[in-house]
Amino acid sequence: MNTINKIITESLLKEKKSNDNKARESNSIKIFLGIIALAVIVIFLRELKTIFIPLTFAIFLSFMFQPLNRFLYDRKIPIIVNIFLIVIIILTLFTVLGTIVYTSVSSFVTDFPKYEKQLTSMVSGLITTFEIPMEQVTFYLQNKVNWLQMADKLSLSKIVSGTMGNFIDFFIKLLLTVAFMIFIILERTKMFTSVGKVVSEDDAEHFGHVLKDIEKQIKTYVVNKTLISMATGFISMFFIAIFGIDFVVMSGLLIFILNYIPNIGSIFASAFPILICFIQYGFSWQLIAISISLISTQMIIGNIVEPKVMGTGLKLSPLIVLISLIFWYWVWGPVGMILAVPITSAINLILKGIPSMRVVSAVISSD
Repeated sequence: MNTINKIITESLLKEKKSNDNKARESNSIKIFLGIIALAVIVIFLRELKTIFIPLTFAIFLSFMFQPLNRFLYDRKIPIIVNIFLIVIIILTLFTVLGTIVYTSVSSFVTDFPKYEKQLTSMVSGLITTFEIPMEQVTFYLQNKVNWLQMADKLSLSKIVSGTMGNFIDFFIKLLLTVAFMIFIILERTKMFTSVGKVVSEDDAEHFGHVLKDIEKQIKTYVVNKTLISMATGFISMFFIAIFGIDFVVMSGLLIFILNYIPNIGSIFASAFPILICFIQYGFSWQLIAISISLISTQMIIGNIVEPKVMGTGLKLSPLIVLISLIFWYWVWGPVGMILAVPITSAINLILKGIPSMRVVSAVISSD
């Protein structure tokens, strides 16, 4: 009897060990396939960024305008009227922003040549101070630099055509974003109905809660970040104006836009007016004053005001925010850095709803 029990026990142990090995192999295969799928997705996102960037903006805009959609829908306003109002709002905002950008850049292009004397004087001073051998510099410039090629790159026709190309490209992406958003709004209700047919009631309810959480976080982040960026831009413009530094509007616009990039955006934004002040006044009290004013403004708003306004915010680890900035910059360039935080937050909310991915969500989260 003992022998039979021993044989049965050994058989059960072998079977359990075999099942464990199969489970480990299955998990390894799943992880391997998941890594391959993730790599393929990243390649698609990078190679087809002309399509995916407008699509991502369209998704975020649809979340931003969802409260307005809901308000108009509850009052039996036709969906066509709803879409028309949203398109008008978006085009108006982009028209105003485009006018400000165009005016600022035109002013910069028109006024910058007057700094030629200051730049020449500064270069001459550097040559004298550091005793740069001008004979070697002259020889290098005459024999090593391809001036014809450089002139071709800097020709007016090239600059104009490049500017027009960028404008046309921006206009096409704007239209593509609006088109994607219209289809998302039209299909949103159908999507909920389709999901409800193939999953259980609890899963459908969970799906709706996740979308509402994403909508709430994106809306809160965009609104608060916009207000903070505007405040930073206006305060910086005030200091730039009182110290008599040129390109006030353009500096404020750069600070406003780059402030959407967490951590490092404000550093690059403040560099432009400081550089203009250096070219305009050289090493002077204005340079020290504007540097202290802008850096202090960024530190106070970034470290004191913003955490209080944003509250717990998107609950992302600072390290994850930095990694996401680097990753999305590699995938989509500067636009990716602006979208990095809301995209990572949305991914985190989705992962929280998947039991097997809650460990990854815990790593991403800051709480």
